[in-house]
Amino acid sequence: MSRIAVGVDAGGSKTAVTYSLDGRCKGVWYGDSANATVRGAESASDTIAVTIEHALEGALPDAIFVGAAGAGRDSVAGTLHDALASRFRGARVEIRDDAYIALRTAVPEGDGAVLIAGTGAIAYAEKDGAGFRSGGYGYLFGDSGSGFGIGAAAIDRLLRTYDGRAPRDAFAEELETAFAVNSLSGALQKVYSDPSPGRAIAALAPVVLDLAGRGDRTAAKIVQQAAAELTDLLKAAIKSAGLAGSNAPIAFSGGLLGSSSLLTYLLETRLLNEFPAMPILKDNPEPCAGALRAAERLL
Repeated sequence: MSRIAVGVDAGGSKTAVTYSLDGRCKGVWYGDSANATVRGAESASDTIAVTIEHALEGALPDAIFVGAAGAGRDSVAGTLHDALASRFRGARVEIRDDAYIALRTAVPEGDGAVLIAGTGAIAYAEKDGAGFRSGGYGYLFGDSGSGFGIGAAAIDRLLRTYDGRAPRDAFAEELETAFAVNSLSGALQKVYSDPSPGRAIAALAPVVLDLAGRGDRTAAKIVQQAAAELTDLLKAAIKSAGLAGSNAPIAFSGGLLGSSSLLTYLLETRLLNEFPAMPILKDNPEPCAGALRAAERLL
């Protein structure tokens, strides 16, 4: 009898689902955001389930492993587990937070650390099987250096331009084009009327990274601050885990770190100065691949 294993990465910008049939990977499917901290665990579980059903086209899974934003809290993990186990009866279901699967995608076993920077930001480290995390509190209380953090800094600069506290420059003009606004009231309306303001603001981060790469000084300052925040985030997790001075690898994950930019350059420079023996792993597969490996082990 054929066996189906499903791996899920449920994050702040999208839900990625991959599955294998008798060990052969069949591809990746995408759904809406399933961040339980922002949307609630019940809504997140429904999004995850719908995306799985879309990928499997009516087939029933034998094992599901989910890495979900917000699932570091037992109450969230429990709600997600019960909802998915009820919807996919007979399947073995395991829930971990998204940082765990991001690490295990790049570092399948052993000690290591991961820095995730996408819509949000979190650092996670493991030593001898014990996990240590830093950040990941959501955009209201943290996520400094994340896509949201960079986008919020950019909008703040644009608002300062509108009310006369900052000069109008190329940065403001390009941001206006990207955000499709041309006035203070328009910018405020755009943000406060959006049903998912965190994602809308984070969507401006690639614009800032592109401007910084082209030498724009305002953008470069925002990126420099983001690099400092993300470095501090990862340092805290590494030191909490007792990995400072080790040769355990550091993995980069998330949309902001998926390609080379001023941000990744500054991060690498800072981290190599701080942890010279720890190799940095870039260009890693999507975290759902690590979730799929974990699901296959459940079989």
